[in-house]
Amino acid sequence: MDFATALFSILTIHLMASISPGPDFVVVSQKTLHQGRKAGIVCGAGVCVGLLVHIGYSVAGLTAALEHSVRLTQGIGIFGGSYLVFLGYKSIKGSFSANPALSIEKANNAGGASAFWSGLIVNVFNPKAAIYFISLFSIIISPSMDTEKLLLVIVLIISVQMAWYLTFIFIVTIPSVRMKFDSKVYLIDRGLGALMLMMGVYMIATYAFCCGDS
Repeated sequence: MDFATALFSILTIHLMASISPGPDFVVVSQKTLHQGRKAGIVCGAGVCVGLLVHIGYSVAGLTAALEHSVRLTQGIGIFGGSYLVFLGYKSIKGSFSANPALSIEKANNAGGASAFWSGLIVNVFNPKAAIYFISLFSIIISPSMDTEKLLLVIVLIISVQMAWYLTFIFIVTIPSVRMKFDSKVYLIDRGLGALMLMMGVYMIATYAFCCGDS
């Protein structure tokens, strides 16, 4: 497979993975709908920095260390799952606020730092991302690949991820669209919160029990 074909393949795969519902997308959605466009973009940037972490150790060959360290993989997975449970609990608790508008205003005043760290932590502490990237890179990376091509692959992967987030964030924050969400913001918070809780519990159960016998 030539470089151009392989590059198109992994970018298509990554776009489909980005669009499919997962912890990263759920957190970005929650931040966008609850705190607005800026928070969503900052949260998406946090996810992309997390991707760079995964890409970095995948390229460096450190994924093998994770594969042979069950305890490390378990610890990362359980921490990541616990953080998702925490975010889900906060989202659901906030949806029962006596004054939802005040709750949103407080969230907006919290600044972009919390949104960035939420995106970063959820992405970095997801061991499945390591497996995903090593599988993805096996399509295109070879010992003979030069640095320029490798950097191009990395830049385009991050660009695809952020382009999807920006498209989604722009659409859901159009005033006419946002008005529809605002009227049901408490239901959206509960739904996304419940989804984060379920994902978190699933991750904890998976890495606490399924990896225990390895």
